[in-house]
Amino acid sequence: MVRALKLILLFNALLFSVLAGAQDQVTWAAKFEGTPKAGEKAVLLLEATIQKDWHLYALPPTTAANIPTTIEPVAPLTLAGKIEQPKPIHEMDDNFNAMVDYFKDSVVFRVPVQLGNSLDGQKVSVMFQACNATTCIPPTTVEVGIGAKAVSASTEAAAATAMQSDADRLAAAKSQGLLPFMLFAFGAGLLALLTPCVFPMVPITVSFFAKRRETAGSRSGIVQALAFCLGIIGAFAGFGLIVTLLFGASSIQLFATNPWVNIAIGVLFVVLAFNLFGFYQINVPSGLANKFNPQGKAGLLAPILMGLTFTITSFTCTVPFVGTILVSASQGEWVYPLFGMLAFGTAFSLPFFFLALFPQFLAGLPKSGAWLDSVKGYMGFLEIAAAVKFFSNADLVWNTGILPRDRFLYVWILIGVATLAFLVGLLKLPHVQMPKKFGRGRMVITALTALAVVMLALGVGPKGRSLGEMEAFLPPSHSGWIEDFSTAQRLARTTGKPMFINFTGVTCTNCRWMEKNMFPREDVSGQLGNYVPVELFTDRQTPGDRANQELQKRLTGTVTLPVYVIVTPDGQVIRKFESSTRNSEEFVSFLKGSANNVASNLPSGR
Repeated sequence: MVRALKLILLFNALLFSVLAGAQDQVTWAAKFEGTPKAGEKAVLLLEATIQKDWHLYALPPTTAANIPTTIEPVAPLTLAGKIEQPKPIHEMDDNFNAMVDYFKDSVVFRVPVQLGNSLDGQKVSVMFQACNATTCIPPTTVEVGIGAKAVSASTEAAAATAMQSDADRLAAAKSQGLLPFMLFAFGAGLLALLTPCVFPMVPITVSFFAKRRETAGSRSGIVQALAFCLGIIGAFAGFGLIVTLLFGASSIQLFATNPWVNIAIGVLFVVLAFNLFGFYQINVPSGLANKFNPQGKAGLLAPILMGLTFTITSFTCTVPFVGTILVSASQGEWVYPLFGMLAFGTAFSLPFFFLALFPQFLAGLPKSGAWLDSVKGYMGFLEIAAAVKFFSNADLVWNTGILPRDRFLYVWILIGVATLAFLVGLLKLPHVQMPKKFGRGRMVITALTALAVVMLALGVGPKGRSLGEMEAFLPPSHSGWIEDFSTAQRLARTTGKPMFINFTGVTCTNCRWMEKNMFPREDVSGQLGNYVPVELFTDRQTPGDRANQELQKRLTGTVTLPVYVIVTPDGQVIRKFESSTRNSEEFVSFLKGSANNVASNLPSGR
């Protein structure tokens, strides 16, 4: 009986969408009762005007399969009590063959709210379903501005089209010409600086150029910094395009997740760390250096190679944008990808130009020699910690299980303890002269390092606390989500819920940030409960991961990570959300809109 009901409603919804989709069955308007002031409690009067022969369902709960009306104030508004409604009509509804509560013509809901600091732009979100004697419209969510023009489902749907994916925004920028496209790429490069992959490179860059200053001299600082930035720009513009044209659009991501590449980078960081510790001195061969600098002064090869290395380490975070424009390159478009990558790389390298000059300012400080020695020793420990992350990437791709989350944390804790021992003078390093005076700056760094070690320790174990931003660097823990598409599809067909697919990767730091910091949020997790949660890894080069990547490519048209897709049990894509976001309201809006788009085809069947 339930299955038959679902089929009938599905047919009705399809028929309605074709023949009656332009009609607005319910129109909403909202205003405050009286004239409240910002920061006070108030009563919001939310009025629904219902078309003739249609009815709107009452507030929860309901014992039938209809969707009740739900009302939620949008931040900064908050609910300040129980929502009141008039007494509804209680009658048999032939659509659901059950007794339901509903309203006809019009209804006013009284919503007690706590006002924010301003009355401008405040609104309320309403999810509702309307039916007539033979059919129902899809459950729909509208956001009603308080005191604004009345809105309906169709006007809200038009507004929802403004939510575009990265690929959509990219295509729009391309359609406006080369210069707007380059400005878009430049802005994306600045945004990429906020991703987790970049932060470990800040101290490494400073330490690298602090070491270079000793042999290169202060006058060559600007040239060295420019060479470093050109290494970054050249890597993005040249290496990415060449690799993609030769091997395909997904090759850049495959390169960034390759275990041997990650091991090589990890070994490189360890070698650089022991160089900073004073165990040996690394010099660029004079023959190669002279090719870059015929006068034989400060060779440019080392900073260029450092820029290339930095670019490779950041690919796992920058690949959402880079992958999108490289897809264009693989399809034969040269101009836009080339200039887009140049603009992206320029923006991405700009702050590191100033960081490369930073050691020259350090050189002017009193007792700079001992101070720089201590900085280089400290940076060496940070580079060891960064190396562990790259070794972990290889472990995750090969699935060897050597560095699970807790063991990873233990290693970082040991590195932190060794760093503290170095800072307080218990651990001596060869040729590293620590300042005799335990200054204020060193005291602050020691305290912050100790605090970081304590936080890492609190994150250990099955009941360990979340480490917030740091979770992006840690190995993934078992989420409990379904990791097989076919299994999830069977469950979706049984429950009538759409699927939320998290296309992710074991080495993807942006994926990890979303999974550890966005998904657990109460407003997000509440919406995720409306879906069958699916987690599909794509970067381990196993048959399963390759199949997942092919599925991702088929459903989304991209191979970049992360990407989130809402799919019906029959495999039809409803909406997708590309890349990560720190705006929870944006992500919640995506989840709400997706649920409402598919709910008409998937009644609950209670």
